[in-house]
Amino acid sequence: MADEGSFVRNSSTQCFVSQGGRVLKSKITKLVLVAIAAVVSFQVNQTANAQGANAGLVAILDVAKVFKENLEFTAQMQSIKAEAERLKVDITAEQDAIKGRAQQVTQYEVGTAERNKFEGDLEIQQAALRTKARQAEAGLLNREARIYYATYQKMQGIVSSVATQNNISLVLRFDSQDIDQTKRDEVIKGVNRAVVYHNRLDLTSMVTKAMNAGAAQAAAPTGTQNK
Repeated sequence: MADEGSFVRNSSTQCFVSQGGRVLKSKITKLVLVAIAAVVSFQVNQTANAQGANAGLVAILDVAKVFKENLEFTAQMQSIKAEAERLKVDITAEQDAIKGRAQQVTQYEVGTAERNKFEGDLEIQQAALRTKARQAEAGLLNREARIYYATYQKMQGIVSSVATQNNISLVLRFDSQDIDQTKRDEVIKGVNRAVVYHNRLDLTSMVTKAMNAGAAQAAAPTGTQNK
């Protein structure tokens, strides 16, 4: 039968062994966690590096300026403006003619069949003129919309080509016009701009030049295009 001293010694040994096992187990666990963290970190870094290698630049484009400086677009809009001015002159002339005829109503007595017919004809002419003006205006607006759409589609194609050639992944629209601090509308518009800062990433000149290249070639004399 073991004495009390032997029991104490055995208990102490068991306690030491038990504590040592927990310490060893804790160290192993920490080593495993460190190894896992290292593997995860390596994978994350590899992914980030791959994404960084494939990521492109971000550039900006002043769309309004491209439209304003586009030769073909400007010529087409000037043509529409000239046609609108001609339409205004024609409508005004017809309106004045109707007013001149209206002054002749006094030669008919009030209530007579002739006067009623004369006034009815004037109203028909006025209605026809209003319809003509409205339809002509709608036609001009539709033509203007088609010109804007065609120009924008052309610009998109050129921007896509430029972006692909220069590894650009995103092109943001911005406004390069100076803000007049004395005009409230301009200040509010400027404060709400999407692009606050850029560092020489403006594609506007490049896109404008590319869009005008075709227009300049088309406008050149036939004998000079092949030189």
